[in-house]
Amino acid sequence: MNASSGTGSGTGTARTCPVCGVSILGDEVQFSSGAPGTRARLYARVCQYTSKPECINRNPDAIGTILKEDGFEPGQDVSL
Repeated sequence: MNASSGTGSGTGTARTCPVCGVSILGDEVQFSSGAPGTRARLYARVCQYTSKPECINRNPDAIGTILKEDGFEPGQDVSL
């Protein structure tokens, strides 16, 4: 994905987060594997757990509304 190809939902240059390594172009997040996601999904799964100020996904206005499906579903207990 790059800005000149017209892909992604934003304009400009993709930024890579120095904390988690994801690439963000506008509102689209390119995870290391799987389908692209949103800033809300990235925040729900990663950013809320870091205290590093270098995280580039901290702006509530850019993150938007975090939905239940943006986070991980709780798993079942495993008997050991």
